[in-house]
Amino acid sequence: MKKLRGVGGAEGKAAGTILVLNELKYEVKAEKTDDAEYEISRFETVRKEYKEELKQLYREAEVSAGEEPANIFLAYIEMVNDDAFFQKIIKRVQNEKRNLVYILEEEKTAAAALFKSMDDPYMRERGTDIENVCNALIRKMEGLNSPMDQVEKLKEDVVIVAADLTPEDMIRMDTTYVKGFVTERGGNTSHTVILAKALGIPAVVGVKNILDEAGSKTNIYMDGGEGTIIIDPDQ
Repeated sequence: MKKLRGVGGAEGKAAGTILVLNELKYEVKAEKTDDAEYEISRFETVRKEYKEELKQLYREAEVSAGEEPANIFLAYIEMVNDDAFFQKIIKRVQNEKRNLVYILEEEKTAAAALFKSMDDPYMRERGTDIENVCNALIRKMEGLNSPMDQVEKLKEDVVIVAADLTPEDMIRMDTTYVKGFVTERGGNTSHTVILAKALGIPAVVGVKNILDEAGSKTNIYMDGGEGTIIIDPDQ
């Protein structure tokens, strides 16, 4: 039995088997492109499709979580519509003749770092939102699945343990079997936590080294109010 402490994200107590959701690993390499306009056209199609997905998530969140939490997805739509940010990427692809995903990764990292360097916790969390939007676009450009796809096959009560989760993950989370979640990163001002509170999903965030401590098929107890978890709890 081992007790760990993080930040109380969303109140509630939960117990179950740990399901570790490992971060999606991908390597983006700089490559020359002979057809910059094709790269840009493909990206604009992906961007449009992702915007439609976000609109659907907004509608689902409005029903399950309420209007105010659902507005998180309107903020994400605004980010996808940010032509100033994405036109910079497109111009770089045209001028440098390099693959769009690599340039998107560079611009994402720079923009997120700017926000995460700010003193205000709320503004720091906006850096995570930028990462979430750009990572979703990169995943779609590269044809990669989301780690959250594992959750659709559950047949037992689990508590998800992950480095971090996105607002999209919250809406996709089937609470029939998912009883709560614990993350290494994140704070109580994150959009993920706001949605967890609205959906009634217990959450503890900011638990250092939880991925090193936890392993799938290990039992866990968590208290989202206290911000504590117990790995392999006794009776």
